[in-house]
Amino acid sequence: MDIRDVLGRISLFADALTPSQRDQLAARCRLVTYPRDAVVMSEGDFGGFMLAIISGRLGVTTGGRRERHPVATIGPGEIVGEMALLTGARRAATVTALESTIAVEISKVALEAMFLQAPDLFDRLGALLADRQRRLGEPQAAHGRAGEIIDAMKRLFGRPSLSS
Repeated sequence: MDIRDVLGRISLFADALTPSQRDQLAARCRLVTYPRDAVVMSEGDFGGFMLAIISGRLGVTTGGRRERHPVATIGPGEIVGEMALLTGARRAATVTALESTIAVEISKVALEAMFLQAPDLFDRLGALLADRQRRLGEPQAAHGRAGEIIDAMKRLFGRPSLSS
């Protein structure tokens, strides 16, 4: 399985990174496998990584352990955990493997190296994340949020914000 190809098929990376940057990011990522019913991410945790799904399915729920409310099912070609990883916010949901799942794990450390080489990635990824929120039906949350997301990313990755 070629991690570069996986990253190239995911719009967040295909739209924001050059092929050379995707190659560099791929070299810093790793493949992970989660068995069925494994808790991949827990609501309220800090995000040290995000996942790009290669095969399998992940269920996304909110409400903690007692009252789980299904939010989404994530499958091949999709990503999960990006907002917590990129902004430093706590995880907004719990993610569980619905079946055996193989994914590319993209860590904060892997992204830090990319931001050092290409500071303009903050703007590109921030705009893409704000647009993604808008398309997912959160227009009030995403309206004017690109700047907020970019500022949060810069704080998390140790870059000064121009608006501060």
